[in-house]
Amino acid sequence: MLGIPTVTVATNSFIGLARGTMASVGISDMCFVEVPHPVGMIPLDEVRAKAEKAFPAIYEAATHWKPKDAGKEVKDVPAYPAKRVKITGTYADLIRTMYQRKWSAGLPVIPPTPEAVAAMLKGTKKDPSEIVWLVPPRMGQLTVELVATYGVMAGCKPEHMPLLLAVVEAFKNPSVDWQGSTTTTAATVPVMVISGPILDKLGIGYSSGELGSFMPVNTSVGYFINLVGDIIGGSQPPNIDKSTHGMPSDHVAVVFGENAKGNPWGQTYAEEQGFKPTDSVITVFNAYPGNANVDHNSTTGPALLETLGSGISGAASGIGACYAEYGKEKSDRFNQITFAFLMLCPEHAATIQKDFPNKGDAKKYLQAHTVKPYKYYTAGPLGCEPPKDVTNFNADTLMPRFMYPESFHIVVTGGPGKQSQLWLPFATSVKPVSVKIED
Repeated sequence: MLGIPTVTVATNSFIGLARGTMASVGISDMCFVEVPHPVGMIPLDEVRAKAEKAFPAIYEAATHWKPKDAGKEVKDVPAYPAKRVKITGTYADLIRTMYQRKWSAGLPVIPPTPEAVAAMLKGTKKDPSEIVWLVPPRMGQLTVELVATYGVMAGCKPEHMPLLLAVVEAFKNPSVDWQGSTTTTAATVPVMVISGPILDKLGIGYSSGELGSFMPVNTSVGYFINLVGDIIGGSQPPNIDKSTHGMPSDHVAVVFGENAKGNPWGQTYAEEQGFKPTDSVITVFNAYPGNANVDHNSTTGPALLETLGSGISGAASGIGACYAEYGKEKSDRFNQITFAFLMLCPEHAATIQKDFPNKGDAKKYLQAHTVKPYKYYTAGPLGCEPPKDVTNFNADTLMPRFMYPESFHIVVTGGPGKQSQLWLPFATSVKPVSVKIED
């Protein structure tokens, strides 16, 4: 296809993201034409008017544009060793300088001195020069040395290095779609679930208040991944990270442990994914902000599952996801949510387990009751199109959000109380990714 003139059209609000994406894939210059924002959710005649007005510029670009840097050699910047700088002044001066240079996201950090980074590297046998991730969207080179550096900045310790490296290994899996979730207009949140012996070994919170304060390891690990994404990956607002609102979790991602002691089913979530009880495991995905499920009234499993199902049905309600298929590497539909992740508190889990000793049966019941009228889904070829064998339906017909019970992922976590949470993934994050944490 080389040699065919092309023009990339972007709205003026997204031209910065377009150019950033261009640079991330190693292209020095591209032909862009800007049109006024927006082009979505406006009448068709307005879209046509914008297209007609832009056509002369598109024609001119397609016939006469030439790259500015044609023939210019692009020099690679070595990823290792990391550049060292000397900053003088107070601690407050350090924090301000690092933020001004876009080396931090604004919150205080622990100074990554050469001595502190060297101590951090003692927590792994990996070569400091090894590149472990090309972090989208900028495709910045994340080395083991930089994992240690940002671990120090986030407040992590040398014994946390295997966990941090597993976090990186999990998030770089294409199923998570890190690039999409860090450039979208959605307020997406990185979510990490940690299971196994490492919880007690490192003091990771998995009971009361696990997502809140006084959970230093949870907080540090959550801070670490966002520093990597913002600084190495370059997902910074307003021109790369296009989140309409953003979230506090843009600073500190969601990190919690699996409460195996409070799990009435016995088998842990990590074991369901094929790991051994002795394995330490991290599971990750990117999600829309979580929804609370406050149910103090349901005394039976079916009643509680129906409450959970109604909450899931309404979450991210503008997404056309009815009959969403699970298990594919990539969704066939635009903005299709393929799974739901439930953080069940032990008390809710116990209520469900009494009526559903087999967790699989609970998932089947949940799938059947996670429904809403067809009119509330996004219709059309890019939205909710029921299977061909579903023919007799109208606007009020109840349609399931998910085709298979496997779409429901259930983790028991948290402490006393009847408070659970529902998390729906970012629309192109097709499945949670679980990785063993190596010693």
